[in-house]
Amino acid sequence: MAETSDHGEGAGPPRVVVIDDSTVIRGGFATVHPGLDVIATYAAVEDFEAHPVACDVVVLDLLLRRPEPQAPSSAKQGRAAIRTVRDLGYRICIYTDERRSLVLALCLRAGADGVVHKSDPPEVAVQAVRDIRQGQVVVTQSLVGLTELLDRRGATLELSPRQRQVISARARGRHWKDLAATLYITEGVAREHYQAACVKLRHYLRDTSPGDIERAVGIGPGDLFDDE
Repeated sequence: MAETSDHGEGAGPPRVVVIDDSTVIRGGFATVHPGLDVIATYAAVEDFEAHPVACDVVVLDLLLRRPEPQAPSSAKQGRAAIRTVRDLGYRICIYTDERRSLVLALCLRAGADGVVHKSDPPEVAVQAVRDIRQGQVVVTQSLVGLTELLDRRGATLELSPRQRQVISARARGRHWKDLAATLYITEGVAREHYQAACVKLRHYLRDTSPGDIERAVGIGPGDLFDDE
């Protein structure tokens, strides 16, 4: 069970734990992201399991390997790592170089609350963690495109017409100000529609059978969920 943070949602900078096998990232994350309060870093999920700390969000890399040559490889990375941290009761922000939309979709299915890329500007990662602390879902551009693809192929996302318009515009790289003006709504309302669509994507991925997801994205049975 997670040791809950005593910080209220929105009070002060988010308290984060960073789990990454790179000593450079662990050592420099706080400096690069001054808007976050990095209270602890770990090289492996197993280390975090053994010595958990209270935090708002766990920033988790997907590929984790033990840095010590004599130590065995970490048994928990990818979806196994996400499930472990999720089951401990923490909110999770995936911090990765991975860009394949289906792989990132599986992260949401496994229990992640959002995804950001290591190449993103620091302010993007900071905002993502803030949003996740507030209970929002954070997705990358590739996942926006996947949302549109699933919707066009008849997946039961149940997007409203306005949510569909916003997702379509964002999938094509339209900026918030531009798409809001085109749809005659405010940027705030556009973001609300976008967030609602992101939540529906996560619910769809978590609640839909593997076979139905595979059919919706047009791949063969077992290709995506071979380890489920």
